[in-house]
Amino acid sequence: MAPWNDDKLNRKEDAKYLTAYLLNRFTIKKDEPFVLNIDAEWGFGKTYFLTNWRRDLKSEGCEVVYFNAWEKDFTDNPLLGFISAIDKELKPFFDKKANASQKTKWNKFKLAAAPLLLSFIAKRLTGNSLNQINKLMLSDGDEDKATNKLVEGLTTQATNIVLEHQDSIEKSINTFKTNLGEIAKKAGNDKKPIFIFVDELDRCRPSYAIELLETIKHLFQIPRVYFVVATASEQLSHSIKAIYGNNFESKKYLNRFFDQIYHLPSPNRLSYSEYLWKTELISDDKLIAVHNNGNAYLLAQTAVLCDAGLRDIEQAVKILQAIQLTTKERLYTLPLAFLAILKISKPELYKITIPMWKNKFRTDTNQQNWDIFINKMNNPESNLYSKVASEGKIISVISKLLGKSGVKSTEIQRGTEELGDMILHDFSWNQNQEFSIIHYPELVERAGHFVS
Repeated sequence: MAPWNDDKLNRKEDAKYLTAYLLNRFTIKKDEPFVLNIDAEWGFGKTYFLTNWRRDLKSEGCEVVYFNAWEKDFTDNPLLGFISAIDKELKPFFDKKANASQKTKWNKFKLAAAPLLLSFIAKRLTGNSLNQINKLMLSDGDEDKATNKLVEGLTTQATNIVLEHQDSIEKSINTFKTNLGEIAKKAGNDKKPIFIFVDELDRCRPSYAIELLETIKHLFQIPRVYFVVATASEQLSHSIKAIYGNNFESKKYLNRFFDQIYHLPSPNRLSYSEYLWKTELISDDKLIAVHNNGNAYLLAQTAVLCDAGLRDIEQAVKILQAIQLTTKERLYTLPLAFLAILKISKPELYKITIPMWKNKFRTDTNQQNWDIFINKMNNPESNLYSKVASEGKIISVISKLLGKSGVKSTEIQRGTEELGDMILHDFSWNQNQEFSIIHYPELVERAGHFVS
């Protein structure tokens, strides 16, 4: 698949800009390590961005390591996952491009990591941390038996590591950094850095995320190695507060790990609706668009009408997805999207809508409730003017749609000139045998249980 295929959030230009920035920065600051934080909220396509940007960088001749932090969250030591990822991702380079000297340096790099993994190895083999082992080895009396039993349980290799390298951690760190720096220099022909992408950090346990950032900061501050760490920083800072307390300045704490932060711009409603529709609402044939521009357009325009934000759209899509996956009948997008968006973004107005929905379709009774609804929809304080929609007064469509059962598409067209005669379908249940609009609130209510 070509890079940036179906780039609904227009991220390609951000990647192009960052590539130019980082590669040009490298030409003047080769000896400076660099950690860049890509900040974007959950659901705003960080993984898509990193995956495609990685392809771009590789096409520029860069070596790029991708590390999914969440996949390694089960381990006790982030360094293990890092070394494994680097080894796997750079293997093609060493197999095809590296000479004997470079391969030797790479082996030395991995060997230098062994003492750094000492505590993890000891814990796995004995159930005791390195500090506990040291206390046992230095203890007297009855605990000698425990010490002997412990030492017997260690493999010869692990025992040698404990005895030989306990006092040489600092030296090992320096060797570790030197060798990786040399590898980075060779891999990039001293013209490009090695890039290490860290993804899904905000999904990890807070303790693991913190330890991973500490590892990057202290072990991987290496010339010619550029880190790119993608996070939903606001969410991650809240997670860190869960460990250290609400008064802990988590944002300042996070920022000390990064040299710079690049905020991916929030998408507009239409591009985000198109992105979500493409990724979450795959069985598009179940939802019938009543507009030439399609379903995602109707969702976005309804969000504009209701002054709904991107998070509201995401939650509404979850409702639509649940309905799509659990209902056999075909459904009309516009009233369904309207109810879902209204439920999420304007819950008080939604409560007014639901009791009178069925009555309005069956009879002309309860006109007072309908008038209250229309008044609220057009009240400036509710942010629900029809005029805020950039193309068409969708409120007019909704009003006419809800005004009586079985309204024809031609009737809707005459009442909504702003839509440019783009209404395509008949809303008559009897003619097309679609699920009655009377029951749409029931579908939204049930699916709404998925949304917190």
